[in-house]
Amino acid sequence: MEGKMKISQLPYQRPDKEKTLKELYNLLDEFKECKNGAEQYSVIGKIDKIIEKTNSMGALAYVRFTLDTNDEFYINEKAFFDEFGAQLNVYMQKLSIEMLDSPYRKEFFSYFPPVVEKNIEINSKTANEEVVPLLIRESELTTEYTKLINNVSVPYKGKDYNLALIGKFFSDDDRNVRRESMTAAGEALAKVGDKLDKNYDDLVKVRTEIARKLGFENYSGLGYCRMMRNCYGKEDIAAFRENVKKYIVPLVTKIKAKIAEEMALDRITVYDNGVYVKTDPKPIGTPEELFKKGEAMYDALSGETSRLFRRMEADEAFDYLARPGKWGGGYCVGLNYFKTPFILANFNGTMGDVTVLTHEFGHALAAEEAFKTESSFIEATMETCEVHSMSMEFFTYPWMESFFGKNTDLFKFKHIASSLAFIPYGTIVDAFQQEVYDNPDMTPEQRNALWAKLDREFLPHMVNDGVPFYDEGRRWQRQMHIYESPFYYIDYCLAQFMAFQFLALSLKDFDSAFEKYMKFLKAGGTKSFTELIEYVDLKSPFDKEAFIEVCDTIAKLIEN
Repeated sequence: MEGKMKISQLPYQRPDKEKTLKELYNLLDEFKECKNGAEQYSVIGKIDKIIEKTNSMGALAYVRFTLDTNDEFYINEKAFFDEFGAQLNVYMQKLSIEMLDSPYRKEFFSYFPPVVEKNIEINSKTANEEVVPLLIRESELTTEYTKLINNVSVPYKGKDYNLALIGKFFSDDDRNVRRESMTAAGEALAKVGDKLDKNYDDLVKVRTEIARKLGFENYSGLGYCRMMRNCYGKEDIAAFRENVKKYIVPLVTKIKAKIAEEMALDRITVYDNGVYVKTDPKPIGTPEELFKKGEAMYDALSGETSRLFRRMEADEAFDYLARPGKWGGGYCVGLNYFKTPFILANFNGTMGDVTVLTHEFGHALAAEEAFKTESSFIEATMETCEVHSMSMEFFTYPWMESFFGKNTDLFKFKHIASSLAFIPYGTIVDAFQQEVYDNPDMTPEQRNALWAKLDREFLPHMVNDGVPFYDEGRRWQRQMHIYESPFYYIDYCLAQFMAFQFLALSLKDFDSAFEKYMKFLKAGGTKSFTELIEYVDLKSPFDKEAFIEVCDTIAKLIEN
């Protein structure tokens, strides 16, 4: 179905759960009775159509829930899909097993890129009927977290702000404003700290129980399967973390020391950590004006980006104004059945307004390409998807002057330096989760102590300076990925490594670099992450020598 109407007008219809499952299981029986791989591939096409429409309705319900997390109708619809989604996971697991056990397996998988067979093997381990109630409970808990965190109200200077809007003060040029606003946010978060502890404690327990019922020692193994780690494992990520500590942490510490000296700061505190220049580069214009500048930028970048941005604009497939009750982050979702991406953001007057637009549009461009694939089984893994988005942030550099004017160089320095500094933070998130799920009986106090320890290891330049919530080692509770998408966050770090390579190439030959980027993007889902890296002749983040080379390149860019 082609999406040529506004997102708000897309017809939402709750699927008939019993009818849909009956159709799917009948097709599973039909798959078993096929006489060759070609017939099986044809049946998968029928299954694909049902799954595509069902998942798109679930995605549309989620979009409308995030637009207003207090909307009772879509709260209930999300709850419906939490349950239905668990049953669909079981179905997909059974289908995966039938594919792998098929006497025509070799012929059947010949219709797909080789990586699909590996992905099916991984998926076959992630669910069964026994864990359905637990999967439903897991989804309920993540919804509970979403509502809890997005309804935190921060009183500051006579007004109430949500967490997205109070964030604009965290990079203010005035240090007192930064300290006062972050203290206000910390105090507001501390009031729900016990609820956040309980919610996460319940999530860890239920995920551990799911994993053990599926035959895993703990959730770590299941988490890697859910993230479809098809070309690297726990040991590779552990080595990556060590390289971050050895090479990036000292570089970030050096940069932060220079910033502190230039800004006459006695030390870098948690409320200074987002500050890189004396005058923070804020985008010029109202949110609506910034959006129009984005339109002109994508008109100029390429024909593909222009067509997509214009169509999404006509479909009102962007929601970028922050407001109470709205989900506080940014995302892009592909509504496959309607053949349109949707982007949510929360503009707050900071440079993040620009980077979230460019980041999420990278995802939208990849989603647009994915709509052309013949099967939903040809799907890029998450670290690959984050390369699409993080690299797009850099490919829009030639147009940043329209957003930042005389502060463009300040923006670029801050963007590159903060992107580098992000990698140690993202590594903390991953190391934290690895330790928590390897030791699921940790108490909330032990988890906070663990985060504080990792903070000191990977961010030795920063102190919390007594700011409530943050000083207790609770900063992790603001990171929604930890609650909602365990083991996802390291994907951003791997992708940032790749994005830096695209930045370096673009500064040498922009057209050639963008062509390579599009080659990488269009091959998403047809190859594993490491195969894609080799396909476009880039360097792997798991190669120590390549790691050193990329770090040196970025260090020179920052110094210049």
